[in-house]
Amino acid sequence: MNLIHKRTRFQLGSLTTEGRTNGPAVWVYRWREKSGNLTVKRKVVLGTTKELNKSQAQKKADGYRQLANTPQHERGSDLTVNQLVDHYSEHELGVGSGKAEKPRKAYLYIFKNYILPTWGELPLEGVKAVAVEHWLKTLPLANGSKAKVREVFGAAFRHAMRHELHPVNPIANVRQVRKRAVEPEILEPAETAAILRELEGVEPVRTAFLIAAVMGMRRGEIFGLKWADVDFERAILHVRRSYVDGVEGLPKTESSRRPLPIPAQALEAFTAWKTKATYTKPGDWVFASDVAFGKHPFWPGTLWRRNIAPAIERAGITKPKLGWHTLRRSYASLLLSSGVSLRVSMELMRHSTPDMTLGTYAQTVGNEKRDAGRKIASLLLGSEQAA
Repeated sequence: MNLIHKRTRFQLGSLTTEGRTNGPAVWVYRWREKSGNLTVKRKVVLGTTKELNKSQAQKKADGYRQLANTPQHERGSDLTVNQLVDHYSEHELGVGSGKAEKPRKAYLYIFKNYILPTWGELPLEGVKAVAVEHWLKTLPLANGSKAKVREVFGAAFRHAMRHELHPVNPIANVRQVRKRAVEPEILEPAETAAILRELEGVEPVRTAFLIAAVMGMRRGEIFGLKWADVDFERAILHVRRSYVDGVEGLPKTESSRRPLPIPAQALEAFTAWKTKATYTKPGDWVFASDVAFGKHPFWPGTLWRRNIAPAIERAGITKPKLGWHTLRRSYASLLLSSGVSLRVSMELMRHSTPDMTLGTYAQTVGNEKRDAGRKIASLLLGSEQAA
């Protein structure tokens, strides 16, 4: 028997523009496709000439070129990326999905502003690892942000596999470094102490800043606190919710809901603020806004711009891009530099980890974690200095 091997010819397709009666011309990508014994001409509109220059149109056509050179028998469904994202958003990002508000909004933002404009109309088969890698390089984002885009895109394809909408995850083979080109700034203990001095008497801003500095909490967790969460007798703080962009939701991860020991200085700050606060019932926000009559907490971004940023300037600190998350990074750095064990550091930071050993530690507040919290508070504020 003679076997005849036919060489499959790689087709580049063609990228052209087409005029329209109304509106600007559009970029069109054309290619040929085998359907049985017939050759079918296909085309897709990539966008208008106002939306895309030639280089952008060529990059958008890359995915369709991959599709044009994929044999019919290797293709899956005709589901598009747009349809997959709709399915993913409905099942994984809906109101009852259990996903915290901040990451939920971040995923939706990434889909809308990065993934869908380029890949939305493409069938899933047209998404190829090399093309995605090339596209990520063109994004005007930091490495960490590009890695996040890759993660979100991959999550959609993992969802497709789980729901049997598509057999493979092409994003799994996409390479994207996460390492930052420039390390983010952290505050030294002396700088944190200087800012706190500048905030003396400015409440509740000083108390919120102190809590972030000596406990490493996320800003949404701090402003999501209610007085019932503060156990003054046992010096334990329960992290039960997060308040982000005016929406109350669950903390970021299951690990984030672990209780925390309250260092003495932070406990004194909580106590002092409660004596001055207008709203102090168990169900009231710890940092309730008087302007909103206690119905919601202060907006952390507003407090930073109006109070903390000027205090930083008065303290003579010129480090760029400081924010609430700077305090969390600074806290993590101090934990590690102070010799606190990795296990205790992870529990105090309440980070999720793929390491099952770390993930199965008891969630109780033990002496080791309390000592670590006390050590950080003393570093920042001084062992005998009251908050």
